Amino acid sequence: MSTGDSAGSVSERLFILLSDDDRFVRKKALTELKEELKRITEGKDTNTFPFSSCAPRLTNTLNDSVEVNRELAVQVNKEFLVCAPDVSVILPSLLPVLVKRLGQKEPVEPSEELRLDCLKLVSLVVTKQVDLNPYVDDLLIILKQSLLDAFHEVKKLSCSILQELSSKKCHRFYQNSEVVLGPLLGNLVHQHSKVRLSAVFAVGHVLMNSQGKLVEQAIAPLTQRLFDTTVAVRKGVIEVVGLWLLDLPDRYSFHTKLLPLILSGLIDNSDEIKNLTEDYWHEIGLKFQNENEEQLKDKLDFDQGTPFHYPLGCRRANMGCRELVYRSASRLLPALCRDLGDWQAATRSKAAGLISVLLLHLETATTQHTQHLLSGLASGMADVISRIAPTTNSVALLQLLPPVAYRDIPSASGDLSVNQTGTESLVPRLPAVLQSGSAEVVEALTMTQQLLLASQLIGTLVESKLWWPLMKSCLERCTESVAPSSLAGHLFLLAGLIRGSSIVQLAMPELGAKNASDSNKVPATMLYDIVQYLAQDDLLAVISFGSKAALLECVLVVIRRLEECVVNLQSSSANRETNESTPGNSESVGTDVNRNASTVLLLNTQLQSNLYVILLALGAVWADGDSAGTDFGTALIQLTDNGMRRLAACARDQAQVRTDESNKEQTTAPEPTPSATTTTTTTTSDNLRTWQTNLLAPASASDMDQLHNKYMFPLFQRLDADCTRSGSWHPRSVGLAIFSRCVQLAGPALLLSTVGSDSVESLSPLSSNTCLSVALQLLERGCRLDRKPGPDAEKAPGGTDPLTMASEAELRLRGLMLLTRLTDNTAVRNTLASPDYLSRCLTRLVLPACVWRAGRTAEAMRKAATTCLVALIAAATTIYDIDEASVDARTEDEVRLDAWLSDKSEPIRRLLGPKTEKLKRDNRTPRTSTLPKLTAAVLSKLLSRIGGLLEDDLEATRRMACLNVTLLFNGFLLPCAGAEEGSSDNSLFLASSTWLMPFKESDSSSTASSANESKSANVSCPLPNSFGDQVYRFYPNLIKRLNDAKDEIRLLVTESLNAWLRVVRPMLVCDQSPENSTAHRARLNPVHSAIIEDFLNGLLPHLDDLDDQIRAAVARVFARLCQFAPELCGRILHGARGRQRSPEFCDLLLQVVCNG
Repeated sequence: MSTGDSAGSVSERLFILLSDDDRFVRKKALTELKEELKRITEGKDTNTFPFSSCAPRLTNTLNDSVEVNRELAVQVNKEFLVCAPDVSVILPSLLPVLVKRLGQKEPVEPSEELRLDCLKLVSLVVTKQVDLNPYVDDLLIILKQSLLDAFHEVKKLSCSILQELSSKKCHRFYQNSEVVLGPLLGNLVHQHSKVRLSAVFAVGHVLMNSQGKLVEQAIAPLTQRLFDTTVAVRKGVIEVVGLWLLDLPDRYSFHTKLLPLILSGLIDNSDEIKNLTEDYWHEIGLKFQNENEEQLKDKLDFDQGTPFHYPLGCRRANMGCRELVYRSASRLLPALCRDLGDWQAATRSKAAGLISVLLLHLETATTQHTQHLLSGLASGMADVISRIAPTTNSVALLQLLPPVAYRDIPSASGDLSVNQTGTESLVPRLPAVLQSGSAEVVEALTMTQQLLLASQLIGTLVESKLWWPLMKSCLERCTESVAPSSLAGHLFLLAGLIRGSSIVQLAMPELGAKNASDSNKVPATMLYDIVQYLAQDDLLAVISFGSKAALLECVLVVIRRLEECVVNLQSSSANRETNESTPGNSESVGTDVNRNASTVLLLNTQLQSNLYVILLALGAVWADGDSAGTDFGTALIQLTDNGMRRLAACARDQAQVRTDESNKEQTTAPEPTPSATTTTTTTTSDNLRTWQTNLLAPASASDMDQLHNKYMFPLFQRLDADCTRSGSWHPRSVGLAIFSRCVQLAGPALLLSTVGSDSVESLSPLSSNTCLSVALQLLERGCRLDRKPGPDAEKAPGGTDPLTMASEAELRLRGLMLLTRLTDNTAVRNTLASPDYLSRCLTRLVLPACVWRAGRTAEAMRKAATTCLVALIAAATTIYDIDEASVDARTEDEVRLDAWLSDKSEPIRRLLGPKTEKLKRDNRTPRTSTLPKLTAAVLSKLLSRIGGLLEDDLEATRRMACLNVTLLFNGFLLPCAGAEEGSSDNSLFLASSTWLMPFKESDSSSTASSANESKSANVSCPLPNSFGDQVYRFYPNLIKRLNDAKDEIRLLVTESLNAWLRVVRPMLVCDQSPENSTAHRARLNPVHSAIIEDFLNGLLPHLDDLDDQIRAAVARVFARLCQFAPELCGRILHGARGRQRSPEFCDLLLQVVCNG
């Protein structure tokens, strides 16, 4: 018997045993058959084995009822396929069995591993060089169910088989591949990333060799995989879509739907994906360009290259890429704008990023989509702002605009914008959002940056004369009362447009606009018209967080553009010689155009004046009230102050450039970018916030004063016109807030001479041509401090006066508070202390508010007026520390007396504290007073109002009134301001006509012309109805306050009594000559003994008060009386000693009497 016959008999015997009833026999047969097949494979003796006849019986073993046998059967069939020279004779038997095992809806094979092994048989079949057209349907049935298998390894292998099967390019597969598309797309959302990745590649290969209509079904699932958290999956999608756009037979039909997928890779977080996408996109564009070279011939021939004003660090896409986007933009951009309002955050963010990508490809073709883009971006910004503000205290709304560096815009050293570092890319790189706060906030901030980047690109690619009218009409439809978020969104969008526009575009004349200024005939540019619109009253009055932040962003952007104009002019002369040597250089032409445009913008001073007003308005509302304490209010004020300093620096350098045009190199200013077309590559952190980097040197205090002096008076004229139209401000008036903010920031600039003194004189009755006089007049009119409160019948509602009583009182209150704050600045304080200003402030602003009226609002107004009085009188008497007022006014005798009392009494020592030692004034400026220069009528009215305030119901008002009395009386004894050096006679005022002579209430003069002129010797005491007589009779008001319910006020009254005694003491004693005072003490004139006795009787009950501090304070007053009226004081003290609970202070004062 031959070897072949022997092998055939053995195989025949084994095949017979495969159908035996005993499972062990079947297993043994399978094992021997496996060995036999291995031997045949190793010996390559395949001719002796009956493959065709044995295939049905061998493949049937896959249906064995025993799992171990089935597992062994899979291995045997695998060896069978490997050693078979022609697989086509096996497939008719194998595939039906595999369809039965794997292709049923309900899995016939319960074991996951066996299903995987069986599927490997399918994979082995597909890899064989055999015609699979007859078996494609069976294979698709198997793969369809395998893709639905629960075992992830089965799914992955199924995807691999599909890729291999699709590469065979079978006609049946092309027609029937739709059956596996549904299960395959379902695996794109599997929980395992490797399954998703395999499914992505399988979809790409299957649809590459299938009917084109199936691509439609796969686009949406693949789009969702662009949001996958796994980088490999997103990278796989980019590869698949890139291959489709390169090689898909019907790719032209799907350009519009596939472009968003491939372009999404340009804004992916992974650098690997970005680089891969850029490579694919470049190849796609080149292939499209080559395929359509005839159609694109004109565009290729007349392409002018990269525009002069183009984002720095951005590489321009090739013509094919730009043309692909251009042909699909009309359908892509509206869809992306709608997606900005999608309910899913990832979709919103991706749509916002894609808009910027499309705009860079469209370039000037963006113009035809401008209107739709502006409305869509503004709507998206409004939605983002509404989600940011409630979760971050609105602080995140500040400085949202990511700055984009441009080729033709100078930048300061160290100013690294978002796209100025690293290698060139197709899209500007955005700074990484700080991962603080919730995921919603981070997503919203990221989307905001993308939207603002898109707005900057629109400003770059579209002329300002086209986008500004559209933007202006949108802003006019937005009102803060109806849609505050919408208004904020449009303003943020406007900031981006201004930032992206070139200086040349912003300097273009506004069509139909008048000149910005009749004096210098400067044309009204686009930028001027924009700022003029932003400076209107409705926008200045915005109060929502988002609107204020957006308006501030617009102002800071405009200031930045003005800084760039200054730097352009500074650097123009340095480059002029080089440019003249090459007159045909396009860079030279562009530089000249930029220089001319910068000059036009900087000549328009009204533009800077409007910026000044807007900055004041932004910080005005937040400088007062509870809002200033919020994080947003604090940050906003800081940014407005910084913006004001930048504006001052811009005005300073602008004036310097215009004054000396030959000297362009400023030693204090940083160097601009070396070349307008050179890309700066400097490494820095992506998280660096660069928008605060200034192009110009910081402004000094003098620069700030010049800025206020230049633009403050036009602002006052505008506010005065508003007051004239409306009659006055109201408590929440924007004009009042701006005025308050202005005068507080201006400080000493209020004292500088204004330009145009004629206008000043028409506004202010004062002879001074400073803004302070105008400010006081405006304060008087605007806050209604110049008129009496109207009757109730005239008040709203129903009356002719729009303000209610409460509103008018609040308005006056704000005016008085502002006047008080003016004294915080030393220079302004000294000016307000001058007789003219002091008399005006007292008679027309403060004292009318001190009159008693019923109601809590009037009570608050009296309190504010009393506080203002303290500030003004302290300024008039050169007192900076109110606590030292009583100490500074003491005479040498009083200091020694207080020291002696402190040694003798512990309560007095505790009361006086540091007062026991005489203050050293050697190194201090001598104090002076302007009070003696006031007329007797003004002083009399002032004292009368203070006397009424001593009876006020409010504790704070009474306390301030006591301080006013002390300051006023002590001020009469100080030398007059402006007196001759060395003049130290403090009694000149007490010998003046103002003190001694009667006065008329109708005296309208503001100052006393003869305040320091001594009267004749026959007049030694104030005459009746004189101011001195009024002071002499004022003490009962103070004695009455000793019964106050508050001990603090009682202590203050004792200081006021001491001040009263200092003033009236010269008229109470017999001998007033200073040369006789060294021989003996002056004694009380008997004429005044009744007055002093009444005074002592008023003090006496309080000498026995329960509080030892009150007793000590009253004892100090008594001690001063004991010095010049010892007999009267001794008699009263002896009579009261036996009636008091504690005779301690009586005994102490009797010692003073004995010593006196």
